[in-house]
Amino acid sequence: MRALLTVIKGFTLIIKSFFNLLQPLAAPLRWFFGIFFKFIIVGIYRLYFYIKKIFRKILPENVSRPIYVFINKYSPHIFIVILTVAVSFSNLFATNTGAQIFGEKSILYAMATGSDYEDQYIEESIDSAAPQIQTNYMGTEKNAVSGSQNISAGTEPESIASISGLGAILKPEISSMEAAQRFRDQPIEYIVKAGDTVSTIAEEFEITDETIMWQNNLSATSLIRPGQKLVILPINGVAHTVVKGDTLASIAKKYKADQQKIIDYNKLADVNDISIGELLVIPEGQPYRPPIAPTRLAPIQQIFEQPAPVVPGQMVWPNGCHRITQYFKWNHTGVDIACPLGTPIRAAEDGVIKAVHYLNTGYGHSVDIDHGNGKMTRYGHMTTIYVKEGESVKAGQAIGLEGSTGKSTGPHLHFEVRFWGKVYNPLNYVK
Repeated sequence: MRALLTVIKGFTLIIKSFFNLLQPLAAPLRWFFGIFFKFIIVGIYRLYFYIKKIFRKILPENVSRPIYVFINKYSPHIFIVILTVAVSFSNLFATNTGAQIFGEKSILYAMATGSDYEDQYIEESIDSAAPQIQTNYMGTEKNAVSGSQNISAGTEPESIASISGLGAILKPEISSMEAAQRFRDQPIEYIVKAGDTVSTIAEEFEITDETIMWQNNLSATSLIRPGQKLVILPINGVAHTVVKGDTLASIAKKYKADQQKIIDYNKLADVNDISIGELLVIPEGQPYRPPIAPTRLAPIQQIFEQPAPVVPGQMVWPNGCHRITQYFKWNHTGVDIACPLGTPIRAAEDGVIKAVHYLNTGYGHSVDIDHGNGKMTRYGHMTTIYVKEGESVKAGQAIGLEGSTGKSTGPHLHFEVRFWGKVYNPLNYVK
C-alpha cells in the first residue's frame, strides 16, 4: 500500500508539473483562440447567414423548395447521362495511338533523351560488296538484293535520297502470324480460338483446307473447338515420320510427291540422308490411303452362325511388362500395359500386318495384325514402328517400340483383341 501511494503521489506531482509548465502559455492561448473565434468562426457564420438571406430574397421558399427536391432526386441520373455522352463523344473523335508511339512522341520523352520528338527517318541500305544468297525450296540460288549494306540513320528526309543503293524506311510492323508464315519451315502447333474454322486458319497460314485436315485426321464434317491443338504445316502437303524400311523413293511414291522437292525442302544431302524417327515435310503430297482389299463373300455358316472366339491362352504377352494401368471395360476397348519408353512391342500371334497408322490423336502410331478367321489384334501409342502393311510376322516378333503418341498420358501399350470387328477382353486370350 505504501508503494502504491508513492506511485500515485508521484503521478500527481507529474501532472501538477505539466500544468505549471503550461501556465505561462495560458494567456497567449486564450488571446489566440479568442481572436480565432471572434474574427474567423463568427465571420464565416455571418457570411453564411448573409448569403442565405440574399438567396431567400432571390428565390422564395415556395420556389426553391421544388428545385431542391428535383436536384436531390434526379442529380445522380443527370450526372450519369452527362458522363455517358462525354465518354461517347470522346471515343468517337479519339485517334488510335499505340502505347509505344505515344511515349516516343511526348515532350517528356524528347526532354529525357535530348532528341527532337518530331518524326525521324531511318534508312537501311544493303552493301553490294556482300551479296546475300536466297535459296528456294526447289534448290536454286539467286541474289536476294544488291546495294550497300551499310546502315545509316538521319533525322533529315534528304539523307534518304543522298544514299545510293536499295533503301528502306524502318521499321515495318510485322504481326506474329505474318512472321510465322514467312520464316518457319517446320510444323507448328496452333491453339484453336473462338470463331475459328478450318478455312479461316488455312487462310491465315496461306495453306489449303485439305492440308490441315490431312495432318490432323479431320474430315469435311469434323468440328474444331476452342482450345483444341492443330498441327499446321509450313506449306501445302503432308508430313511423314521415317520408319524402318523407308526410302526416299518409297516415301515419294506413297504420297504421290516429287522426290527432288522432298530433298530440297528438307535440306537433305542426298536420297540416303534420312534416319528413323525423322519428320519430313512432303511438299504437295497427297494423304496415303491403303488399297482396299477385294471383298469376298463369307461362307453360309458365318452368315447364320455367331463365330466363336478361339480357345483362350494361345497368344503371347505383347510386351515385357505385366503392369496393367487400365483394364478392359465397356468404355475401354482393350488393356493398357505400362512399360518404359522404348520397350519392344511384340506380335501376340502369327499373322499379316493389316494396317499401320501414324496419327496424332486416338491410338496414335498403331499397328493392326490380321491373324485369320476374323481375329485381329491392335497395338496403340507406339513411338516407332518396324513393320509395313502386307508384311508377315511371327508370334513374339518385335513390331515396334512402346511410346505415348496419340491420346495418351504416358508410355504404355494399348492392346486389343477383336473377332469379326467385335472387341473382347484381351486377358482371356494371352498366356
